[in-house]
Amino acid sequence: MKNKNIAEQINRAIEDIWIILEKKERAYMNIRLNNQQYVLLTLIIRHPFSSPTELAEKMGITKSAVSQQLAKFEKDGYIIRKQQIEDKRTFSIELGEKGLLYKNEMEAFYQQISEKYHVNLSSKELINILSAVQKLRELLE
Repeated sequence: MKNKNIAEQINRAIEDIWIILEKKERAYMNIRLNNQQYVLLTLIIRHPFSSPTELAEKMGITKSAVSQQLAKFEKDGYIIRKQQIEDKRTFSIELGEKGLLYKNEMEAFYQQISEKYHVNLSSKELINILSAVQKLRELLE
């Protein structure tokens, strides 16, 4: 029974950390996105040249929903859709001017967070946390 309680505490701590990081990141950055847009733009940054279908699969939503968000991103200058040379029916997604600005601001924010980690945690603690978090991610995938 105690292990179940510990697992619940881990889940809550992970949720709390995510909420804290989300709030701090949004306060740091001048760009306002809803949660789905935030996830989609983050995926585009982490997986450049992805197709809308690949992005939809990673998000677990329909290609139509992704296409709607991509159309808004393209209109607002966050992304550029590029037609594939080998298959004219498919497009890859690249960052536009605003998307690159968002990426740079995101990287600066995470650099600040990383500095906090290094100031307050030892190398051994950081390695142990990373190992534990990676194991949890693997368990959940």
